[in-house]
Formats: sequence, structure tokens, C-alpha cells
Amino acid sequence: MQSSLSDKPSQKSQAYIASSEGRSLEILRDFWREEGATPIDNRGDTILHFLAIHGNVAGFENIDPNLSSEDLEIRNNSGDTPLHEAARLGKKNVVEMIMRIEKNLSFVKNNLGESPMYVAAASGEKDVFDILTKCDFSEVTMKRNDGKTVLHATIIHDCYDLAIHIVNQYPELVNVRDDEEMTALNILATKQLSFKSGSDYLFEEIGKTPAVPVQIIETIIYSCIPPMYGQASTKIVCKKRSLFTKFLLGCSWLQVIDEAKQNHILALILAKMLLENYDWSYSTHTVANPLIQASNLKINELAFEILEIYPEVVETLDEQKRNILHIAVEHKNRFLFGYVLKKVAHKDRMLADIDENGNTILHYAANVGSPFRTSSGEHFEEIWCVLSVFMMMWGILWFKHVKHHVHPRLWEVRNSKDMTAEELFERNHLHVRKEAEDAVRNLANSALILATLLCTVNFAAIFTVPGGFNQKTGLPILLQERKHELWMLIFYLGAALISSVVTIGTLLSFILCKFYSDDFYISLPLRVIIAMVSVFYATTFSVLACVQTLNLDNIFLNKDVWWLIIVMVVVGFIMTLIYIDLAFPIFDYLYYFFSYSIISHKRGDYAS
Repeated sequence: MQSSLSDKPSQKSQAYIASSEGRSLEILRDFWREEGATPIDNRGDTILHFLAIHGNVAGFENIDPNLSSEDLEIRNNSGDTPLHEAARLGKKNVVEMIMRIEKNLSFVKNNLGESPMYVAAASGEKDVFDILTKCDFSEVTMKRNDGKTVLHATIIHDCYDLAIHIVNQYPELVNVRDDEEMTALNILATKQLSFKSGSDYLFEEIGKTPAVPVQIIETIIYSCIPPMYGQASTKIVCKKRSLFTKFLLGCSWLQVIDEAKQNHILALILAKMLLENYDWSYSTHTVANPLIQASNLKINELAFEILEIYPEVVETLDEQKRNILHIAVEHKNRFLFGYVLKKVAHKDRMLADIDENGNTILHYAANVGSPFRTSSGEHFEEIWCVLSVFMMMWGILWFKHVKHHVHPRLWEVRNSKDMTAEELFERNHLHVRKEAEDAVRNLANSALILATLLCTVNFAAIFTVPGGFNQKTGLPILLQERKHELWMLIFYLGAALISSVVTIGTLLSFILCKFYSDDFYISLPLRVIIAMVSVFYATTFSVLACVQTLNLDNIFLNKDVWWLIIVMVVVGFIMTLIYIDLAFPIFDYLYYFFSYSIISHKRGDYAS
């Protein structure tokens, strides 16, 4: 008795392992004869489920050449049959074999109400999906318990190539809504990362990630990668790639970028196809609107496509009676805001719209955030020091930019809380401004030590040139022998000293600044740029002076120190990348400051 009990776990383990192999068929056959559909694991999977998972057709035929539909209808704890498992993993041979035995198994649903066809669609298994649709394609097989169709499933799981195929074959699914009143387009409008605007590969979004140089390189690579997919009428054309291109994209780093780009292309093609068949004939706020969804998540490509095909949809209001300009301004979405101002015919009314709480778009411009934040409406009690500075800068810049486009009569409009937009801006940014003030003062104090040290070192170095001074004339001894090299050293030391003095003066101005909100508009950014540039030159010229001193001492003529040159070049390159990473956000801000200022000057519609 004990012997038989101890053998059962061993038989299960052996059968479990044998199901994934093409051999050991006798073990499978013996286990099936003795145990049949006994669950092997705690998921309730039988030996048939594992054979289906691994696509082991030989195992199916070996354990019982005359498998019945009752055997194949055995379910695990999730309600999945072996056909579900084969469909999920794209085991085409197993699916075909099961369909030959019993076609009605395609109607069997799991606990979620998913048929094998639905499971195949959710997994992006096009070949298996086509096999199962030939058996039956009806509401029973293509929809699950919550009303989601196979088209919903493909979009939820980012299987856009199969979704395009389904739209071509069954366009009637485009307007089918699930139990939450969501169509396929509604779901696509929530897939921010499936579009280029939600990625880090936009030149306009450089600075979105911590490593700016890496983002620049990846963005350039993204733009250079050839697209694999194109659209010809209603069909997707897959373009062939050269062997050299395939070899280059074999690198895992480049492969990630390539996959992202191809996914973005497919998502945009799918969006266009869904829009061609989409029914906009509804007016209730209880139904999700794709334009509002795309605007909230900053999916600009989808919003632009909707407005290109259906320009009248721009008049849509959400449940708070906000138009898309309110939403674009709230999220500081400069692309959508600019597009609406440029393309929409009735933009003046949209600019003057007031929501149900009495807020104009200028009130929404008073929210805390930056253009690089997905949701700028959230306010955090703890904001990291440097981030708070940039949030204040972008906040005041965006507020003034929006204010320029709003009619002056709306500047003093009070909302339901009896606050004007400027009062709301000051209240929302009070904590951020305090954090920014503390951050600038602390950084200025720390940088002041470095600037003072550089100033002191370079000042002292001017009077201690290599070779010393002639005791009779007081001139440097090397002035006659190596006049050019010595003057270069003096130039480097003098430039480093002047840069250090400028840095010290700029940093002292930070300490004495009053830190009003308007100071973050241009005064403080200019001072930050002056401080960063001057400290960069002070450090650079100090290093060059050190190199020139070594040159005067003939250090580089010594062949044993060749490595010193390599080290200096490598360190200089790394420090330059670090400087670009640190300095880019402030220069990016300055670019948009001048850009918005020029636009404001040219338009001058409501400028005071």
C-alpha cells in the first residue's frame, strides 16, 4: 500500500516532464491509462492541458488514438480546456487536431466567458484565430461575459496587427460596446504608450528622461529605423528588410526601439481604420468620448486624427462641461493647445468657454505641473528641490502663454470659489515656490564654495607660474624661452579667474533674490544660465591651465605618462555629457520662452 502511494507523486512528475518532450511517450500512455484526467498541479491542469501547452500532437495521438470530446472538454480551475491553452499559445497543430475531433469545442467558454477564439485574439495568434473563425464566428464565440469582443481583446493586449485584420474582416465590431459602454476606439484612446506621443522618442520631448544624451541618441535611432508596415487601401503591407538592417537591429537595445516604433505605426493605422467606421451619433456624457480620453492622456496623434476627420467633434464637452482646450491647458499639452488654435475654425468661443465650476482655461493654466508630467493636476506635498524650480518656471511661462490668448475680460473672472486665475495660481504654487526658493538658496550656497575655491586657486596660480620669476627683473624665467606657452597659461588662468568672479556674483544674487512668482519667468532662469555657463568655463579653463602647466614642465614628453592624456580626454567627455544632462532643461525652457514671446508679439490679439 505504501509503495503505491509513494509511486503516485513520481508518476505525476514524470508525466509532467514527459508532456513537454517529444519522447517518453510510454510514460504518458501509462499515466493516462492509470490516472486519466487527474489534475497534475494546483491549477487543475490535466496531462491533456500540458500536451496542448507544448503543442505535443504526438503525445495526444499516443495516449489515446480515439480521444473523445468529453476528454478534450475537461477544464482546469480557470475553466480552460486544452483547446483554450493551445489557442492561447498559438499551437496551431494541436488546434487543428482538436477541431478535427470535435468542432463544437470552439463554443466551450472558460470562467470569464472566453471562447478559444477570444483567447487566441487576446494573445495575438492570427493563424489560430483564422482557423477558429472558419468553424464559427458569432456573438457566442467572439464575445465574453463582460461584453468585450475579440476586437476589444486585441487592443487591450496591444495585438494591433490582428486588430487591423479583424477590422478588415468584421467592420461591424468597430461600434460594438461592452458592458462599460466602451468601443474598441475608446480602449485604444487609453493606450498612451502605444503611440509615439506617449514615448520618449520625440525630439520635442527631449529632457523627459533623466539621461538627456541617451534620450537624444535613442530618438535619432528611432527616426532612422525604417518602418516595417505601410497601409495600402485597407490592407497592411509588410516591407522586407535587408540583411544588413536585420543584423543591426539584432542588438537588444535597438530591438526595443524598433519594436516600439513598429507598434506606434500599427496603433496609428488601426486608429485611422477605426475612425473611418466610427459612429459619433451620441450625445450623452455617460458614454466615454475618444477625443476627451485622448486629450486627457496626451495622445496627440489620435486627437489630431479625430479632428482631421471629424472637425465638429472639437465642440465636445466632458461631464464637467470642459472642452479640449481646458484639458490641454490643464495638462500643459502645448502640442494640442497649439493645434487647436491653428486649425479650429471656432477657437474664440472655445477660448471663452467656462466650465460648470466657473473656471476659464486660464484657471486651468494655474495648476501645478510641467509639460513633461503626464498629469499636471496632481499636487505633491513633497517635491524634490530641483524639480520644484522647473515646475515654477514652466508654471509661470505656461500661465502667461495661455493668458495672452485669452480675452482680457476673462482675466478677472472669478470661479465658484470666488478666485481669479492669478489668485488661484499663487495659491496652488505657494508650496512649490517655497520649495524652489529653499532649493535655489541651498544650491547657491553649495556652488558658492566651489566658485570661491576656483577663484582662490586660479588667483594664487597666476603668481606661481612654472619656472619661477627672475629675481632682478621680476619677470617669469620662461617668458623668453617659451613665451607663447606661458601666455597661453596666463590666458587660461585669467579666463578661469574672471569666470569664477562672475559665478560668485551670480550666486550672491540668488541669495539676495526676493523670489516672487514673476522672478521665475525670466530673471531667475537667466541667472541660472549665467551661473551654469560661468562655472563651466571656470572649471574648463582651470583644467586647461593645469594641462598647460604640465606642458610647460615637459610632462607630456615622458612616454610613461601617455595614459594621462587618455584619462583626461575620457574624463572630459564624461563631464561634458553630465553637463549637457544638467543644463539641457534650463536651455530648453529658454528656447520656449523666446518662442512663446515671438508668437505673442506677432499675434498681439489681446496683449495689453
